[in-house]
Amino acid sequence: MSISKKLELPKLISFYGALSLIALLWIKFAHFDIAFFGWKGLPESYLIAFSLFALSQGASHKTSWAEQLEKLFASLLTPLPLSLIFGISLFSSIGEELLFRGAIQNQFGLVAASILFGLVHFPMTKLMIPWTVMAMFMGFVLGGLYIYSGNLLAPIMLHFLINFLNLWALDQKYGQKSDL
Repeated sequence: MSISKKLELPKLISFYGALSLIALLWIKFAHFDIAFFGWKGLPESYLIAFSLFALSQGASHKTSWAEQLEKLFASLLTPLPLSLIFGISLFSSIGEELLFRGAIQNQFGLVAASILFGLVHFPMTKLMIPWTVMAMFMGFVLGGLYIYSGNLLAPIMLHFLINFLNLWALDQKYGQKSDL
């Protein structure tokens, strides 16, 4: 049974809502002064997201490990309705960025937050190890964007776009046509 058969929007909202609540409480009780919204970094988040999406698509066509990883994710995640792709992308980006950038990075720094971000994207198989390494790299990119922009909206937008574009492309290539 694929993971997509088990994914339901209410469960995702509950999980990432709880994650967001934990992060917000951490931020509040640690007295972090955080800007949640701002324009700085938004153009960069779009540029980075579309560039990394293009690299990801190119890698899956040119390297066997990326193609195998793509097929593994497709077997686990597709088909997905567009509403679920949007929900996964939105709620995971908000919850994870509140926790990793808003709480952990402010408490322990960029390196710790990025390593932990990579490690929670743990490999279930040896084939998924590159995904964990890429997630760790993305932790540094997201954390750097947070430092640069001074707000959480920029890394949330970047995270959302990367997840949305990659899940959408995976579903377009491997999933059946799914309705909204």
